[in-house]
Amino acid sequence: MKRIILLLIPVLLVFSSIQNIYANPTELPVRKENTKLNIFTMYNYEEDEVAFVSLSDIYPYNVSSSDIYPYKPKKVIIPKKSGDEYNKISYTILDKYRENFLTDLKLHETDNLYWHDYLTGKTITLPVKDLKAVARINRYQNESDTPFDFMDYMLGFDIPLNKIKSLIDPGSVLVSIGAQNPFTNEALQVLTWKKIDQSMFPKTTKSVDKYIIKNFAEHYYDLAIGDTYLSEAYGYRYYMQDRLHDKDSTDNDGIFIRRLIIVEPETNKVVLDTFYENDEGTILSSFENDQKKPELGVTGKLFVDTPLVIFGLGGSAVFGCNSIEVIGNQYIPINCDNRH
Repeated sequence: MKRIILLLIPVLLVFSSIQNIYANPTELPVRKENTKLNIFTMYNYEEDEVAFVSLSDIYPYNVSSSDIYPYKPKKVIIPKKSGDEYNKISYTILDKYRENFLTDLKLHETDNLYWHDYLTGKTITLPVKDLKAVARINRYQNESDTPFDFMDYMLGFDIPLNKIKSLIDPGSVLVSIGAQNPFTNEALQVLTWKKIDQSMFPKTTKSVDKYIIKNFAEHYYDLAIGDTYLSEAYGYRYYMQDRLHDKDSTDNDGIFIRRLIIVEPETNKVVLDTFYENDEGTILSSFENDQKKPELGVTGKLFVDTPLVIFGLGGSAVFGCNSIEVIGNQYIPINCDNRH
């Protein structure tokens, strides 16, 4: 079996404290999804010397409740004769089938794939017409377990590694496909944190508290408070605080809920209040460097028509995909085709 590496971009999120120094005059709603952008991560197929960007997360499958294999393509993408089975680990999508693939996704040969490194702010633009459309067996499917179902395949584009060698670090790459480049040319800033007293953590948003209590932790207010941190960037203050399983917890495994609140200092207005749960489905991010200058997460102007973003605080998703937090209590999912 070929060695395939799934490269996921870490997310962000985070935690709370009840006794604080100022209140937010306007209650923020629980986060809403920003549906204007489709952002992707990628797989690295080293033996084929390509990166692969899967679009399966946004592919509009036809779903039949009466079929043993309910997910079908809207139009034929992988051709086969009547009675034949899908037996190959990959298929190149060609000619009218490629046209069907692009039409289903509302893409055009005149569109571009934008390969963006957010730590440098640099983008490589690759015309869709020059990219190989491919159906590849997903990484959790045993390659010898034939025949395959259509749903077993990831649908997307191969990117020759020699086309992206100047921006090859998968840990800082995001991808978009469309008529216009959504990314800015601004490098995001890595956040440096300092410990502060827990009493300095801002007053939490009631709607977010209620959401946590209802869906994750009924005893949220009784959880022991862990470390509290402050970072500053772009004229905002970023507050981070952990709630622990018990007061004696000393490492990431002991964190239950991580809370992040971003405040505009001039008005004391909370512009983002979000959280991240530490469980079997996620792995919380750890601080980079030593504790004298702890670094965690990135922030800045990532997208042209979107406010400041922040991500990389929460951790990597074992199940599902991560997301990018947007000031104003929005989030942008990162499509990673995680079938775990």
